[in-house]
Amino acid sequence: MEAHHPFTEIQIPQQRFYNSIPFPSVLSPNPTKAVPCSVSHLIETIKTQKPFLDSLLHKTGAVLFRGFDIKTAKDFNDVVEAFGYEELSYMASRSPAARTNVVGRVFTANELPPDQPIGFHHEMSQVCLYV
Repeated sequence: MEAHHPFTEIQIPQQRFYNSIPFPSVLSPNPTKAVPCSVSHLIETIKTQKPFLDSLLHKTGAVLFRGFDIKTAKDFNDVVEAFGYEELSYMASRSPAARTNVVGRVFTANELPPDQPIGFHHEMSQVCLYV
């Protein structure tokens, strides 16, 4: 990635590689840039770098952001909204996991008691509409 780019790709121990392609791609603020890591700056950067981020997502399958100043559920929701993707509705009534909407598109992970098992699944396994 070029030095003037707002992100730098980093590696983390949990990353895996398939045909030299990392999963997930991990982006952090570019240390050579004298720019803030604030939520508002990240949101603006996501909007201006959307073609790059979309191409990276299609190439690697997932993009993980590290080192940004996201501290609240609202911050996280605002960052998610910056991508402009259509929201897939959460079918709470069809899910075995008890979840609560925190703000916008942010939900708790699971509020079932610890002694209740959660079967193997993926996050969209309960959705009736497949896109």
